[in-house]
Amino acid sequence: MPIIETQRGGWYVARPSSLALPPIVQIRPLRYVAEGHPGALPPVQGLRAQVHGVAAARMEQEAQSGLLRFQELPAGTRRILLTDPERRFLPLVMTVTVPPRLPARPTAAAEPPAPLPRPTALLRPAPGRAIPAGMTAVIGTLRDSAGRGIALGMLTVMSVLEGRPARIVTWTAEDGGFALWLPAEAPGLDAAPPPPVTRSFALHLPTEGLAAELAGDFFGALPSDLDGAAATTRPNLFRPATARLFGPDGAAAETEPGLLPLRPARTQRWDLCVT
Repeated sequence: MPIIETQRGGWYVARPSSLALPPIVQIRPLRYVAEGHPGALPPVQGLRAQVHGVAAARMEQEAQSGLLRFQELPAGTRRILLTDPERRFLPLVMTVTVPPRLPARPTAAAEPPAPLPRPTALLRPAPGRAIPAGMTAVIGTLRDSAGRGIALGMLTVMSVLEGRPARIVTWTAEDGGFALWLPAEAPGLDAAPPPPVTRSFALHLPTEGLAAELAGDFFGALPSDLDGAAATTRPNLFRPATARLFGPDGAAAETEPGLLPLRPARTQRWDLCVT
């Protein structure tokens, strides 16, 4: 293929017009299960992607693989916001390093190309969506002492998965609502529901600075690349807190702080009030 010099001193490799360029970024969206779990298939369909600072960026989704594909993005570190128009999943922000599409100089054409980014996005269920029958789930709202919903509170429950301890983590939505899905707490289809259990529970809240930013622009202030370790590795963004549990009738739960009563194979409501 010929190498052509532009008027501005740059270089590009000429390609036949019939040769389509491969995507520059591919994202695989899967449903979150637990910390350290690769995610649940099939890939999530119907998402919307916005690239900060690149308003013209277009995303396509492959029907078979479910991959979100960007054909063209400027090289550099890019912030990508994934949202679900159907409100099945919480919004998520990813940071992706986009490699240059073309060699910096003609002699670089023989160098091995940089690997194309193909990260996996693990999407957590949004409050208000339908919960599968037989799923162990906890829904509710996280509020402060004045009764106001708290956005981006981090909820962690110690559960079991495939016979081993597992951490299930989720985040509260903009209004403080949350949905915790605990798949390993549900019995098999032919098994009788087990008795109630109590699991350890932890809460982290956004710091005052992050909370103020979220109140002004929720999507714009969402930290990127959040995971279950974010609260301990990013203390400038999150701080530990405690909360009291209240049932759907408004009565306080008779349980010690840091514990979450569960009813396996059912959906129950526990509202949380920060103490």
